[in-house]
Amino acid sequence: MIGLKVGVFRVPVFSACLLMTCMLGNNPVVLADEEVRTHALLINGGGNQRINYQSHLLHVNRIFRLLSEAGIPGNQISILSADGSDPRSDLATRDVQTENDFWMLVGTRLEKPLRPRIKFINSEVQGASLQAATRESLQQWFKNAAGSLGSGDTLLIYVTDHGTLNKDDLANNRITLWGEEESIGVEDLRELINMLQPTVRVVTLMSQCYSGSFANLIYAKNGDELPRANLGGFFSSTADRPAYGCYPENRDKYHVGHSFRFFDELESGGSLLEAHRGVLVTDRTPDVPLRASDIYLESILSARAELLGIESDELVDQWLQKAWKDKKDWETDIRLLDRMGQTFGYFSPRFLSELSLHSDTLAATGKQLKSYKTAWTRALKSLNRENLNRFLDSHPDWASRLTADAFKSLSETEKVDITSELLIDFVAYTENDPITAGRLKLLREKAEATRKASYRAQVRVGVVLRMRIVLISIAGRQYLSQNGSDVQREAFENMSAHESFALRDADESRDQRVVVEPFPSFEDELKITESSLPGWMGIQFRVVSAVKRNRYQLDGGAVRVQVVFPDSPAKKAGLETGDIIIGRPGQPFTERDFVREWVMTAPIGEAQSLQVKRGENQVTLALTPEPYPRKWPSLPGPPKVGSLAPSISSLTTFRGKPVEELTQEGPYLLFFWATWCGPCKAALPELVAYGREQKVTVLSITDEEAETVDAFLQKHKGPFPEAVVLDERRSSFLAYGVSGTPQFVLVDKLGVIKNFNFGYRPSRGLVFDDWVWDKEQSAGGK
Repeated sequence: MIGLKVGVFRVPVFSACLLMTCMLGNNPVVLADEEVRTHALLINGGGNQRINYQSHLLHVNRIFRLLSEAGIPGNQISILSADGSDPRSDLATRDVQTENDFWMLVGTRLEKPLRPRIKFINSEVQGASLQAATRESLQQWFKNAAGSLGSGDTLLIYVTDHGTLNKDDLANNRITLWGEEESIGVEDLRELINMLQPTVRVVTLMSQCYSGSFANLIYAKNGDELPRANLGGFFSSTADRPAYGCYPENRDKYHVGHSFRFFDELESGGSLLEAHRGVLVTDRTPDVPLRASDIYLESILSARAELLGIESDELVDQWLQKAWKDKKDWETDIRLLDRMGQTFGYFSPRFLSELSLHSDTLAATGKQLKSYKTAWTRALKSLNRENLNRFLDSHPDWASRLTADAFKSLSETEKVDITSELLIDFVAYTENDPITAGRLKLLREKAEATRKASYRAQVRVGVVLRMRIVLISIAGRQYLSQNGSDVQREAFENMSAHESFALRDADESRDQRVVVEPFPSFEDELKITESSLPGWMGIQFRVVSAVKRNRYQLDGGAVRVQVVFPDSPAKKAGLETGDIIIGRPGQPFTERDFVREWVMTAPIGEAQSLQVKRGENQVTLALTPEPYPRKWPSLPGPPKVGSLAPSISSLTTFRGKPVEELTQEGPYLLFFWATWCGPCKAALPELVAYGREQKVTVLSITDEEAETVDAFLQKHKGPFPEAVVLDERRSSFLAYGVSGTPQFVLVDKLGVIKNFNFGYRPSRGLVFDDWVWDKEQSAGGK
């Protein structure tokens, strides 16, 4: 019997035709005197109008057009999208930022108000009617389909949407539907599919985050070892990874990602399997596209490895070794690996052991580039702010036109006009200052280079995982051909046939390969990393307040050191918390946050003189910048519950009794706060009431200056704890591992930490679930 080559198996042509029925133009294939039809169910839940993105609707429109062009009648295409036929707005859109120089406003107070506003419109698909994407609609659709879809019919389920991760069970992730708390999980969808006749073929194509979980639909129920005979599918990413839309680099880009690449491949005709293979090469996002059959083969190999008591990767490489003995059988797969390597500037692996050696280096490089990108971007935004402030100071006419009140009355058209007009004047102003223009150019080049390289590194990590899946698939097929059972081989053949489903015949006149520009080689990427290496000092700092600047006649770039990281250049140079960095000798820093740019652009390994104010004295230190670390040294974490509370007796009392006396009187509650902290202010009424009712002394600790605290307390009208403590050197913040405010620490009369509480929400309140004061403690010392 003549056969079709599927991996290393030969599928009889007759059975493949039964399994691979499809529409050819407007003429349905007819088998056994029965009309065979293709139905499509397109799902975009959307969630709500703010997160129902335009790309979702573009996906739905595109696949609807593809299905229609393939000859599938409109009455066989059902679309469940957002609120369906409801005419109210359910979709968020935003115009593209067209001004090339808008980057000069990024990080400034004008960025947000001058960006195109989000507009809400009603979802529409020309030539189609929409139904609401709710659980009720889905259940009704499958109830109707159970009675109308028959033997040999094909159901294509397409999903573009948000997906959510089920951390407790990755085999049961969820798809977001329309409405509050509306969603559907793998088990829910499995029950709906089980309503269909088992002779109805189901093919899934899903692009939502964590979509790989839905490959488990191949099993009719949990615990099955063999998959059902009527399902195959394609997914944008693995069960534990988000999809492209969750990466900031891709937001507001509407022709990026798994769905668009898949549709581009389908435009040339051919099967979904051929489109999937094309996507593995053309999708320039960190997605990891895979098939249901990939998951099935991996499960077979994993079970076999467990039985043999060896690692799965070891077993895969053993079967790859056997497969490569006859490489002509695997030419298609080898060429696919080669194309992936060439496109993404990487090598073409033949074993998982090769990938593991390289993937560690790749992941480390990606983390390093990401830290560089963050550093250069922060420096660029700081200079953007300083540059804009100087421009507005020298152009009072513009300053008056760009107030918050002025923006409220602007229409979208007027906002576009004023942005264009502003940038003309702003660019001209900046170019008249060659030093600032040069600094901006350098920082932007570094930020852009590291941003692109950082994202490419994320993509390459995804490509390594794609290659891994291809290699496991090859090993799995080789294993089945030699050691698999008949039922395993039959199950895989069925699934492969479903995944070879085609909407229409391939267009022989067109090149089916979508051409993409290759990534730079990994070696060139490392050169970008080296050339973008910023210098590092190793401190956290805060701008000195205006009051203190005036008192000591400091320039605007003076900063107070809050944290000195262990083993950092700053620590080696002798910098201490509480020091005020003035600048270089005779060259004080005049710009806010300039210290960051200064150290990043300073020559690495060359000592730099730094003038520092320490108390009432000025000292000059020699600081030698080191390469920016991929991961900053860790600071002490919060003390554990049950341990002795670090002493705070050296802190300065701003109001109330001395700190040492208060901590010896009995149980106390440390309240780490800041004058600008909204949640801190919201917690005050409950905090004060808690201290009074429980007879616990509340000590309010801030790292702000006395002038700032005094100004706040004079204006504050509501309740506030009597004891206020200053910690300008942040010794208690470090000792208690305070990473944000508010933070609450309960300490008993023996000085033992009993509980922590981070943050505050009125709906939750101030909760200490693990600690109830007994009478002896609450009365102790009072």
